[in-house]
Amino acid sequence: MASPVNSLGDPILTKIAPSARPASQHVPRETLLHRLDEVVCHRLTLLHAPAGYGKTSLLGQWHRLLAERGIEVAWLTLEEEESDAARFAEYLMAAIGGSNSGESMPTRAALSAIVNRLSLAERDTVLILDDFHRAESEAVCHFVRGLIKLAPPRLHIVIASRDYPNLGQAVLAANEDLVEIGIEDLKFTLDEAQLMLSRGASVPLAEDDIARLLKRTEGWPIALQMTALSLRKGCDRAELIANFSGPAWELASYLSEQVLASLPPDIESIITRTAILERLNGDLVNLLCERSDGQLMLEQLEKQNLFLLPLDAQHLTYRYHQLFAQILRDRLVRRDPAAFRQLHRKAAHWFSTHGQIAEAVGHAIGAADEEFLAVILDDAGGWRMIPEGRMETLIAGLAHLSSATIARFPRLQLANVYRLIKQGQMTTARTSYDAFRNSMERSSLPADLWTEVNLVGEVLSEYENTPVRLEDLLAKEALILSLPSHDHLMLANVCESLGEKYCDCGWLERALEPTRRAREHHRALGSLYGEMFARLLEARIRLAQGRLDEAQVVLKEAAADIHHNYGPRSDLAANCAVYQAETLFERDAVDEASALLDWALPHMEQSDGWFEIYASGFCTAIRAAFGNSPAEAERMLMRMRTIAGRRHLTQLQLLADVYEVESLIHAGRNDAARERADEIGMSSLAAAMSEEVPAYRHIALAASVCLAKLHLCAGDHQAAMAEIDSTERWARKHGQSRLLITLCILAAHAHRLAKAPEQAITRFDEAVSMSMFQGFISPFLDCWRFISISATIDARHATARNTDRFRENFLRRLRKSLERHSAQSREATLLSGPELSALRHLDQGYTNKEIARLLKISPNTVKYHLKSLYEKLGVNSRRDAVRLSREQKLLDGASDESH
Repeated sequence: MASPVNSLGDPILTKIAPSARPASQHVPRETLLHRLDEVVCHRLTLLHAPAGYGKTSLLGQWHRLLAERGIEVAWLTLEEEESDAARFAEYLMAAIGGSNSGESMPTRAALSAIVNRLSLAERDTVLILDDFHRAESEAVCHFVRGLIKLAPPRLHIVIASRDYPNLGQAVLAANEDLVEIGIEDLKFTLDEAQLMLSRGASVPLAEDDIARLLKRTEGWPIALQMTALSLRKGCDRAELIANFSGPAWELASYLSEQVLASLPPDIESIITRTAILERLNGDLVNLLCERSDGQLMLEQLEKQNLFLLPLDAQHLTYRYHQLFAQILRDRLVRRDPAAFRQLHRKAAHWFSTHGQIAEAVGHAIGAADEEFLAVILDDAGGWRMIPEGRMETLIAGLAHLSSATIARFPRLQLANVYRLIKQGQMTTARTSYDAFRNSMERSSLPADLWTEVNLVGEVLSEYENTPVRLEDLLAKEALILSLPSHDHLMLANVCESLGEKYCDCGWLERALEPTRRAREHHRALGSLYGEMFARLLEARIRLAQGRLDEAQVVLKEAAADIHHNYGPRSDLAANCAVYQAETLFERDAVDEASALLDWALPHMEQSDGWFEIYASGFCTAIRAAFGNSPAEAERMLMRMRTIAGRRHLTQLQLLADVYEVESLIHAGRNDAARERADEIGMSSLAAAMSEEVPAYRHIALAASVCLAKLHLCAGDHQAAMAEIDSTERWARKHGQSRLLITLCILAAHAHRLAKAPEQAITRFDEAVSMSMFQGFISPFLDCWRFISISATIDARHATARNTDRFRENFLRRLRKSLERHSAQSREATLLSGPELSALRHLDQGYTNKEIARLLKISPNTVKYHLKSLYEKLGVNSRRDAVRLSREQKLLDGASDESH
């Protein structure tokens, strides 16, 4: 489970605000502005048209009007790097005024956090996404579709795009929740064209000439804007109008040439050389044009309306109109490709030194120099770009590098491995990593680089769910010591991983220290999301230690932070709810636990998860079903196996096997339980407890407890005590108090079978002592078939003269819970008279139609009785029902109601 980190840092503020271009430079578009006012009555408004139709200008005008009216409005200008859904989500959170920590998190969690933030708004909010086509990807479209579906009714989304994105418009239109503004709507009218062409003109154009230009341009705003600029620069109007013809791109190119031809050479040079930039400032002008007055020149270009838009109120950062910039870039590539590449190289170096990695990589690609691009990626951290949330940028760069170039840069080889890991290509990732490691001699790499090689290897092993070895734990300890104290990203990951491994191996006290350190490093990163996972791990450790109160406090505080920051139905909320359900079930709050699992488990099944969270959720649900419905327990086991197969979680599959046997024991089907235990090799699984660091400690523990129960079911108290004693020694050594409660309960029953009632009471009393102050009830319910109320609880009352009131109250509560649970368990398998009659005829081999005739009921009624019978018995077929009825002698002494 990789920890999220601070990836965005300080967002580029000019992207979360519209252009600062003065209102006087816009052509007012009153008709369209009036139509945009309908937005607050619809969920989505889509402006879609090619470049140059004034989408950004129109939305900029409307943004000012909304602000003047006091309407909440958020703005986000998108670029190519936001095609990564995680980065898109980070900027979107910044745009709506959310946390500016730049914390990266899975997109589902980010969506929940954004929806939660928007839900706090007390009035209508308009969200404007400009240049959506630049960031459009399936992942981003999926994210926006989710936002449209889940956001509160007060949110109204406005998207401007050159393309027509797939955002579920058909459903929105059917619900009258969609407004579309297209090319025909965005074309200039005659009045708007006249206003544009008359601005700054020494001699106004005749109305016929304006009408002719409007017709030739088909109302294309950018063409009319270029025409107006050419006329102001002194172009021959008769010649300009006469040459107005050809496709749109050719017309735009022609007009651009007219504009450039009218400029002084130094101004043309500045525009041509800086057009390669998405955003420019005075320093970049100085760099690319070898000047020292870059800021002054930008201010002059803005005054001349040369398609340069200010992006901030201070007029320090600008961008060219995209169409104009693209024409200039194509022109420079044709005329001087070497200069084009050199300018990109200079820009890439500048952005790299200023920490703007996405821009640096983009320009390095434009420089068309593999070695230079590799250096830029290597300087940016190589593989570290992935946990820093820059995976898409890294992949874009690697796509332009040959295998030979990548091979010369170890961090890029590791980046390629990490990319394969994140894309789920585990076999290829392992092959690539092993080949890289084997090709390197330790002496050929600096010590810090070997540390990075080991770190990526650790990540690979985590994703492979590789069994833990003692040397792995020692290696992680050494790895932590070798990392710089300021490398919070790596320290958070490794400390949390170490805490998890110690917890999985049963070393609970050792697990706490690295877990606490992981929380500290997450805080240093400003990663609340990462800190939440460390808190959940701490709760797991506390629960295993038998410190149920502390576990619930940790989870309660975590749940409050999660609900506030990410929403009550986020992925994180589901993870926390699963652990809360487990702690509630431990105290016999079955209904509350089930209510949490009813929504959290389906949510988890649709999102990314890991073994421990699935094990907690499914095992709690199965244990809750034991006392109510064997059929429900069977369904949960099937869902558990489905997830295990889908996620390739061997441990989860093994745990499902063990719990299937537990389910059979709980239902009293001892022969079937023994048969299934032999099939899955229960004894071998439990034997792993003798190993210092078994491959899967969790499975070994569950199998050992289950095997002890099987011995008790068979009346073999000696074999049961041997199994219990071995596991109990381990549990006491490792501080596993929660497990000790179960073992004491089972030991009490073993002593009772051995005709040692005093020892039985002593061991049961020990289980009560460990349980009562923390309120543990579920260990007794899980073992209810091995508890004799009269021989334990009642006997304890009779023999203890000075029992304190607290213990007495706990024993009364325990007795009540056990009686209720045993009654429910028996009732779940108690067959009605009609069901017994149907079962008797089923046992004799009759078909449904024959049973209906014999019982004088309809075939549908027979089906109903059999369905109920199957559910109570926990079977799915006629054959299994007959086999189980004979095994448990269900028909012995039962009256036949068919006569």
